[in-house]
Amino acid sequence: MKLFIKYIVSSFLVFTVVAGQAQDSLQVELKTDSTILQKTKQPLTIIPALDYGKLATTAIHWDTKYEFNLSVVVFNHIRINADYGHGELEPKNAIENGKYISTGDYYRAGLDYQFEIATKTFLSFGGMYASSTFKDEGQVDIPSEIWPSLSESFARQNFNAQWAEFVITTEKVVANREQGPLAHLYVGAKFRLRFLINRPRPENFDVYAIPGYGRTFNNVVPAANLFVAYRIEL
Repeated sequence: MKLFIKYIVSSFLVFTVVAGQAQDSLQVELKTDSTILQKTKQPLTIIPALDYGKLATTAIHWDTKYEFNLSVVVFNHIRINADYGHGELEPKNAIENGKYISTGDYYRAGLDYQFEIATKTFLSFGGMYASSTFKDEGQVDIPSEIWPSLSESFARQNFNAQWAEFVITTEKVVANREQGPLAHLYVGAKFRLRFLINRPRPENFDVYAIPGYGRTFNNVVPAANLFVAYRIEL
């Protein structure tokens, strides 16, 4: 009987020690797993932006343009982009002895892959699909001292055009600070290569400029944008 009691007590002590070690091991594993989960948690970043380059052209009376952008960054690298813009383009050489105006709105949507190449400095590559809805009007005046002077005008509406873009974006923080409003304020540039997909081709006078795309003299058009952005991390 004494041997049996010693066996029971010994077994209980061994079980207690093993159970304690297993519990400690489980707690360590849980803590480790918890730490891993915290490390792999992906932040969500929302980035509203304004194209100040277009505002500058409006201020000096070249054309009337403005453009806004909203981006959402997920998984630290995938950047979802949406653009809205408005343009009133008046190219000087569109009509000799006359004037031409193209007015409308445009939208873009696309994806980028983003890299942080230095502290708070980003580089991204991606593509966008764009569509513009616009109208245009023009007037031709041909004065003559011998024959009657000629004056003709036209106004057309409900035009649509589509194109694709390859985009490279660079972005850098204004002030390298850990806290405060300037810690989230960025400036950057976008370099675009636009590929025209579809545009209207009226019979009497061809479309000279498309808001958001530019002049239609070529089906591949380079462009650049300067913007200021504010990064909000959630």
